[in-house]
Amino acid sequence: MNSPWLTLPGEQRPDATSTLAVCFAPTGAHGSTFASWHDGLPEGVALACVVPPGRGTRVDEEPVTDMAAYADAVAAGIRELRAGRRLVLIGVSLGALLAYETCRRLLDSEVPVARLCAVAGQCPADFHGRGEEVTVEDARAFVAGTGLTDPELLADPEFEEVLLPPVMADLRLAAGYDGRRGAVPQVELRAVWATEDPHVPEVTVRRWAEWTRGACTLLSVEGGHYAHQENPAAVIAACLDGLPGTRPSRRSVLGAGATAVASTVLGLGAVASAAPAARADSAPGTGSGTGGASFDGDPTDPVDLAVAMIRHNTSNPGDGAVTLPLARMLQGIFRSAGVATEIVPTPKDGNVHFFARVPGSGPATKKPLVLLGHSDVVPAIGDRWETDPFAGDIEDGKLYGRGSLDMKGVNAAFVAALLRHVREGAAFDRDIVFWSDCDEEQGPYGVRWFLTEHPGKVAAGAVITEGGWVLNQRDGTTPMIASLTCNDKRSLLLRLETASYATHTSKPFSGQAVIRLGEVLDQLGQWRAHIRPNALSRQYFAELARATTDRHFAEALREMLDARTDRQRDRAGERVVRLSETPELHNAMLRTTLAFTAARSGYYPSIVPGTATAEFRAAFLPGAEDPGRVVAELRSLIGNRATLSVVGNPGESEQQALDRLRGYLATPDSDYDTDVFRAWRSAVRRTHPGVRATACQFEAVTSAVPFREENIPVYGMYPFTVNRDMLKRMHGTDEHIGVDALRQGTETVYQLLAGLRTDA
Repeated sequence: MNSPWLTLPGEQRPDATSTLAVCFAPTGAHGSTFASWHDGLPEGVALACVVPPGRGTRVDEEPVTDMAAYADAVAAGIRELRAGRRLVLIGVSLGALLAYETCRRLLDSEVPVARLCAVAGQCPADFHGRGEEVTVEDARAFVAGTGLTDPELLADPEFEEVLLPPVMADLRLAAGYDGRRGAVPQVELRAVWATEDPHVPEVTVRRWAEWTRGACTLLSVEGGHYAHQENPAAVIAACLDGLPGTRPSRRSVLGAGATAVASTVLGLGAVASAAPAARADSAPGTGSGTGGASFDGDPTDPVDLAVAMIRHNTSNPGDGAVTLPLARMLQGIFRSAGVATEIVPTPKDGNVHFFARVPGSGPATKKPLVLLGHSDVVPAIGDRWETDPFAGDIEDGKLYGRGSLDMKGVNAAFVAALLRHVREGAAFDRDIVFWSDCDEEQGPYGVRWFLTEHPGKVAAGAVITEGGWVLNQRDGTTPMIASLTCNDKRSLLLRLETASYATHTSKPFSGQAVIRLGEVLDQLGQWRAHIRPNALSRQYFAELARATTDRHFAEALREMLDARTDRQRDRAGERVVRLSETPELHNAMLRTTLAFTAARSGYYPSIVPGTATAEFRAAFLPGAEDPGRVVAELRSLIGNRATLSVVGNPGESEQQALDRLRGYLATPDSDYDTDVFRAWRSAVRRTHPGVRATACQFEAVTSAVPFREENIPVYGMYPFTVNRDMLKRMHGTDEHIGVDALRQGTETVYQLLAGLRTDA
C-alpha cells in the first residue's frame, strides 16, 4: 500500500520484510534517485521513497516549502505504511534534515525509529531560519555548483523549466528552517561522509553527533556529494548493516560489488554525542570497530589486550579521537588489579587521557617512570584492506588491525608487563605510571596540552614511549640489533601550487595546471638530500656494522662512517640503503626526506582547472641540515613552474615556522647514562642473548619533545622484532605485528621493569 507521500518502488513484498527503510532525496530530486538501491537491499528490508509535491508523479502539485508541514505529512504517511516494521530513516544532503525532522515527529507520536542516517548532509545547527528570498539565479547556481546536471543543459529553457522549480522549493525549505527548535531525539544515528564530497566535508558531518541523545557513529564511503548514486552498495551498507534479522542481499553477496563494499565502508567509531553514558555503553560489536567497555581475557597476555584495544576504533581524523570507551576498559582492567586510575577529560567530548599509577615503595627519592602510549590511531580509510582494520584478526601468526604496530601493540606490552609485576606483588623504587594519550597522531589536546593545563600532575623522572626497533639478520629469524631512541626527527609541511587558466574540456592546452603539478612532483620525487648521519645515527650504524653477519653490508656501513666528503658519504650511504633489509627505515635515519601526502585539483567534470596543489612533508634530522636552506634549495630546483610555501601554525609567518622547527631540532638528545637506559640494555641481554643494544635516532615524530625541553629523558621502543613488510604497513593497509614477537617484546618490558624492583 502506497501513501501519496511515499512509494514502494519495484516489485517488493513489504509483508515479508521486518524493516522499512524510508529514503529522503537530495535537493530537487525525488524517489528515482534511489533507483539503483532496490536490488542491493539486505534481505528483510523494504524500501520506501518520499515523493513530495512538485516533482515525479506529483509534478502538477504545489511544492511544500515549510519544514514542519513537510515532516508532518511524511510522518503521517509512514505511520500508515509502517505495519509494525522496524523503521530506518535515510536522508541524503537536504534529505538528512527532512529525515531528522520526520524522526522528531514520529518519536513525539510514540512511533519508534530504529536508526536515523544522515548521508552527505549538513546538520541542523547550520540552519537558523534567516534565509533570504531564493531566486531563479540562486537555483541555477546551486544546480551548476553541485554538479546536479551538466551546465550546458541549463541553456535549454524547457529543461530549466522542469529542473529549477523543485530546486527552488527545496532551497526555500532550507532557508526558512531553524534546526535549533525542538528537542534533540533519542535515536541511533549514523552520519555518513563521502570522502570526495567538496560540499559537505567530514568536519561538518561529525557535528551530527550533537543532534542525538543516542549513540552516533561516523562512517565514510568513497564518492562525491551524490555517493548514494555513484557508490550505492557502500551507502546501503553504511546505513543498513547490523540491523537485527537482516542479511546482505543475494545479489550483493554474489555480485562484484561485495568486495567494494567491504573495502569502502569503514566506520570511524562512536562519535561524541549528547549522552555520555549512551556513548560509552552502547558501542556496537566488532564489525563497527568500536568494541565494548569490558575485558574478559587475561590482562597479562599482551595478545588478548592488543586485540581488545584494536577493536576499539579510536581513529583520529585530525581533530582528536574519541577514546573514552577504551579508557573505561583500561580503567576496569587496572581497578581489578587494585591499581589506582584516573580519566582526565579534554575540551572535546569523549577525548580523554587515561592514567594508572603503581606507587613506589619507601622514600620518594626517584621521580616516576612514565610508560607513555597513545590510544588514538590514524584512520583506516582511502586504501583497501584485506582484513577488517578493527577486528583484531589473527592469521598465520600475525595480529592484524589499525594500531597493532602504532601503537596499541606497545601499549598492550606496557600494560601486560606492568600488571604481571603487580600480580607478583612487586615493589618498585619509584612510581610507575601508565599514560594513554588521546591525541598523538593529530589534534590539539595531546601531551603538550596536558602538561600545560595540568603542570606537575605527572612530574616524570623518565619516559618510555614508541621509538626504536628490533631487527633480524638477513635470514629473517635471528635477532640482530635492538635500539632505544633518544631523539626524534621533526617535520615541516610544505605546499606546492601550479597555475594556468581554467577552460572548457573541449579545448585542452599545453601547460595545464594538473600536468605542471605532475611534472614538478616528479622532479621533487627524484631529489635526494645528502647523507648526513647525526651523532645518534652514527652510533647506531657503528653498532649495526658490528651486529650484522652480512659482510658486504658491514663494509658499506664502515665506508659511510669513515667518509670525509659529501660525495664519498653519499656514495657509501646509497650502498648502505641498497643492501639494507629495511631500506626505507635506514634511509630516513641518514638524511632529510620528502613524503608526499596529498594532491588536489578540479571541481567540475567539464572544466580544466586553473590551479592544482599538493602537500608534502620534509623530515629533518636534529644536528643535520637547516630547514631554511632545504626550502631554498627546493625552490631553486622547481624555479618559476610552481609556488612552494611553508605551512605553519595559524597566524605564523614562514620565518616563524622555520624558527620554531629549528628550536625543536636543537632539543638535546636524551641522556643514555641513566638507570632506565641501563635497565633496558640489561633486559635486552636477557630476552635476546647476543643482540647488540644501542641508543638510536628515531626516524619519526613522537610526543617526546615537551619532556625533552625540560631535560627529562625520553626513550622510544617498539620492543618486538619487525621486518620490512611490517614497517611499510605502519599507517598503511593491513597493519600487523607478529604474535610471538609481541609476547617476546612484552618480556623485554617486563625485564626492564624488573630492574627497578626493590624486592627482587
